[in-house]
Amino acid sequence: MNSFSSSFATTGRQRASRTFSLVPGAALLVLLAGLSLTTFAQAQPQAPSAAPAAMNEQMLDVGGRKLHAIRMGDEKAQATVVFEAGFSMDLSAWRRVAPQLAPRAKVLIYSRAGYGQSEPSPAPVSLQQSGRDLSAVLKAAQLPPPYVLVGHSYGAFLIRDFASRHPEQIAGLVFVDPAHERYDQVLKPLDAARLAAEQAHLQQGAPERFRADERYIQSIMDAGKLPDAGGPLPDVPAVVLTSTRRYAKPEVLLHTPAGMAAWRQLHSEFFAQFSNGAHVLTPVSGHHIQFDEPHLVVAAVDQVIRLSQEQAQRRALEAARAKLGGDLQAAAAAADPQAAVEQAIRAPGLSEADVNNAGYAILGDGKQAPRAQLAALVLGANARLYPKSDNAADSHGEVLLKLGRRAEARAEFARALSLAEAAGRSPRVLDSYRKHLAEAAEPAAKP
Repeated sequence: MNSFSSSFATTGRQRASRTFSLVPGAALLVLLAGLSLTTFAQAQPQAPSAAPAAMNEQMLDVGGRKLHAIRMGDEKAQATVVFEAGFSMDLSAWRRVAPQLAPRAKVLIYSRAGYGQSEPSPAPVSLQQSGRDLSAVLKAAQLPPPYVLVGHSYGAFLIRDFASRHPEQIAGLVFVDPAHERYDQVLKPLDAARLAAEQAHLQQGAPERFRADERYIQSIMDAGKLPDAGGPLPDVPAVVLTSTRRYAKPEVLLHTPAGMAAWRQLHSEFFAQFSNGAHVLTPVSGHHIQFDEPHLVVAAVDQVIRLSQEQAQRRALEAARAKLGGDLQAAAAAADPQAAVEQAIRAPGLSEADVNNAGYAILGDGKQAPRAQLAALVLGANARLYPKSDNAADSHGEVLLKLGRRAEARAEFARALSLAEAAGRSPRVLDSYRKHLAEAAEPAAKP
């Protein structure tokens, strides 16, 4: 067995008798307090049979303490994916997901303080403390932002808090059946007595080492909001995965039809804050979607990576276009305006259309000679940069005509028409070029 498989398999065996997993919300799955070891083992996947090509298992120093982490994946990949497991779960929670993403992303899974092989923290349990640990882990693992954060259950609280405090570091978010702070508040009207009994059962059944965490989570549920939020979540690409599985014999309030309907509605409301992404419902999985249908989590991460990269490209292009406008205005005062213009329009990411639009923005109504002259420099440089573009030639001809340089304008319009005919442009385009050529051939109007 390779080291990756051995680590996951050993973690699974050693923790099986001590793991206390729960569904977020106050129904916080008290079931597992009484589940047998056999039942729990059946719910867990087998360790992968082969390790990813690149894998580095470490005990990372986070200020005098060691946290267990595994870094894997393609070091040349643009995307960095970081996982946060749910309450009571260590890094083995992602054993069916992380290896599938490794061929195309940098991936980090780790166990929080006091979980798995990670050493406990002397600090009180809090989202903020966990966020500080995560920042230290990312620094120790030498993984710079931006990050795609993936959080399951209580892990969703953690990635929300981290993202709200470090929005500039976040490329995307994936929520795997995420906890919601208002779930107790919507459950209580359904059956307050049953809810109270389940809470008591949870508190009594939680292993001692998880009780501080359980009390902290319950305080969030009681308050109905996350504590000490750093700010709103960044509007980055996001996917929310929601379990809508129906239970023939619901053992907890969460699994009743009314409880599941509330769960789905809260997730729907939560997702509404994002402008890009998807809310995916699955009737197949229970709360641990990463075990039951790992391919859904993998697909969600892939989608967020793709959308985040597209968003980054759009933002880079918007920034380049905005910079172009300023650079072109500055070029007018340069010692060699033409050279300054030609340098500005060659900035990475800019297209012929971007420069063309910038030239027309400078030209305006064409009545101000200095603006028209600068526009002529811009559109002329664009026509030279793209000598086979009929559109660039036609645009240059238009500004030359505005300046009264009719012979030069005729030459550009004729070139545009010739290029367009060779390229098989539509009759409408050809007619517009012929019209421009005719206008340039007319005698200049007397002042």
